[in-house]
Amino acid sequence: MADLLDLAIRFSTNKFSEVGKKNHFLRVLAVLKDEFKISDEEVLVATVLHDTLEDTNTTYEEIEKKFSKNIADIVREVSHPKGYNDEQKIEFYKKLQTISPKAKLLKLADFADNLRNIIKERKANPSSPYHNQYILRICEFLKSCPPSYEVETVFRLTQELEEFVTE
Repeated sequence: MADLLDLAIRFSTNKFSEVGKKNHFLRVLAVLKDEFKISDEEVLVATVLHDTLEDTNTTYEEIEKKFSKNIADIVREVSHPKGYNDEQKIEFYKKLQTISPKAKLLKLADFADNLRNIIKERKANPSSPYHNQYILRICEFLKSCPPSYEVETVFRLTQELEEFVTE
């Protein structure tokens, strides 16, 4: 497993470097491995690749060829269209409610990291945007997930952000 995961880390690092962007895939990977105790290779590798379709020139076919169809499918499930508009955003969050269990695990870790960063940003700068629609979309997504530690973690983070904002 380490070889495929290492390959994915190098691949994503190179892809984001090519477009001059930073990405949080290593933090999301840490949430899955260290906090959620996930060891499924497909989920971990897809996690490292999860934003490459959205934010780089990577194609589905490239991921499928280099990693596997299953991994490419998971990545595609959690990827929104590049530069998506408001209508596409609504459709994307509706689609997330029907993705596979493996993709949901990845998305829960992604949301956990994103929410922690928003909370950190709000604490440092209370006048920063609240992201109310994002929180509402996450809560709708959580309703589509079976109860679990991962779901509870993300739900607690949405509540922490809401409590922090109303203070």
